[in-house]
Amino acid sequence: MLWLIWLIVAMFFVILELFTGTFYMLVLGISGLLGMAASLLHAPVWVQLGLFAVSAFLLYAFAMPLGRKLIPASKETLPSVSQLVGQKAHVIREIVPGEGGLVRVNTELWSAFAEEPIAAGEVVTIEEVKVSKLYVKKGQV
Repeated sequence: MLWLIWLIVAMFFVILELFTGTFYMLVLGISGLLGMAASLLHAPVWVQLGLFAVSAFLLYAFAMPLGRKLIPASKETLPSVSQLVGQKAHVIREIVPGEGGLVRVNTELWSAFAEEPIAAGEVVTIEEVKVSKLYVKKGQV
């Protein structure tokens, strides 16, 4: 029955990896599968936990650097959000003061806020970017 808990732990980390894309959670998922294998071989719980911990450490220490060498990092740099200031955006969903709305900047959708109501279809200018929110005003650049 303990093997099922290890399977759930492993699948949890693998699913989490799908959202992060860093391979760190995948290492824990693989270690969870090794813990499950030890459980299926009727190893004591302390051996299962030890195998999980040691395999996670070894995979982080040796497999991650090897993977970084084999899989080249992207040379593409993402534009800074500060570069959005001054650009125009198209209102997709009406912007209501205090509630916000939705705008399209190039091909991306952003939450947008303004001090005045702005109808869908209008063009706005980005004045400020805070985290993932744009503060806009009516009018073109």
